[in-house]
Amino acid sequence: MPGAGSSDSLAMKVLGVAVALVAIVGYLYFGWSFDGADGIGPTAIGATVAIVAVGWTVYTRV
Repeated sequence: MPGAGSSDSLAMKVLGVAVALVAIVGYLYFGWSFDGADGIGPTAIGATVAIVAVGWTVYTRV
């Protein structure tokens, strides 16, 4: 079932850790807010990560 557990893919785990680190560092040191009202930077990062994750999923299933 989709979303029911953790991924076995090393690439997705590494991507998840990298995104978490960017979010934490951005929030603590740059004052970023990921609610969409803070500017283009955090929104662009989030959109890029979403596109990469969807692309990777499609790639591995085809």
